[in-house]
Amino acid sequence: MGPDAAQSYLMVDDPASSLKDEIAVQVGNLDPAYCFQCGVCSGSCPTVDRMEYGPRRIMHMIRLGLADQVLRSRDIWLCVSCFSCSSRCPQQVDICEVMSVLRNMSIARGVAKDEEAIFSRTFVDVLQRHGRMYEMEVLLRYYASKPGLSGLVGLVKQAGLGMGMFRKGKISLRPERIENADELKQLAAKFDRRERH
Repeated sequence: MGPDAAQSYLMVDDPASSLKDEIAVQVGNLDPAYCFQCGVCSGSCPTVDRMEYGPRRIMHMIRLGLADQVLRSRDIWLCVSCFSCSSRCPQQVDICEVMSVLRNMSIARGVAKDEEAIFSRTFVDVLQRHGRMYEMEVLLRYYASKPGLSGLVGLVKQAGLGMGMFRKGKISLRPERIENADELKQLAAKFDRRERH
């Protein structure tokens, strides 16, 4: 890391940042100070090779209050929720849960631009709408969000797999709905409002 990169990495976006506090509330009063940067999380992570920072540095950036960099980082979307980091952390910091909270915050604040973020938002929207997963709507909405012909090309590539799953009865042309879908929507709306404040 060059001097410019190191300097920008160490600069705090907002000294009064409440990123740590927001995460602490959602992860059960997590104190990022418990993380002493041992690196076990990054050493345990199966996707760390594809990440820019890795879990250890993400935890450090949270302590520094670098909200913008953390919430825009592709790393939070590369976490596969395997819980290797959380189960091996000597300080019992639930890093996997922290990554999940960061993804939710990134979506709620409208900073998520990554494809994984778009898919995640689409997945949650469809689940809230029907109360159950409706794969066809997820794919149609996800690929419709892509610019130009790339969405259509992606959808066509999925057609063979979709037809095979349909023939085996794994997916349906019509969505299944739960009985109290409206209650689920109300609960989700309440959660969304809480996240935005």
